[in-house]
Amino acid sequence: MGYSVRSMIDMSFACLMFVAAVTVGLLLFQSGSASLNVAYGTNQMADRSVHSTLSPLVGNGKVTGAEVLQSIAHIEEIGVEIVVDGTVFTPQLEREEAVVSGIRTGSKYVPAYERGPQGELQRIRFNSL
Repeated sequence: MGYSVRSMIDMSFACLMFVAAVTVGLLLFQSGSASLNVAYGTNQMADRSVHSTLSPLVGNGKVTGAEVLQSIAHIEEIGVEIVVDGTVFTPQLEREEAVVSGIRTGSKYVPAYERGPQGELQRIRFNSL
């Protein structure tokens, strides 16, 4: 086989590999685009009124006083009133203004979640044991 024939075969193989790589890249791009469209559509249809609660993943549902204090510290993010043994903490309350001296960090508390008619969280009550 001559040099020109070998060179032509090498160049044909290189062109074929290039076309194959471009085709595979295009298929991957289309697949990723389709997946993103499905995820976007699913996210748009999601129910925005469903909120996560502060339920523990394991255990008997009791929380410590430290966890109650942590909930009060993040009350603006939670966005609902927190009532601890009759003391009301509103979301508008500044962290420095909250009087939390009555919450014992070593005690256990039982949370009770009050929901509205649409299922939205309205108030969290922590009652000490």
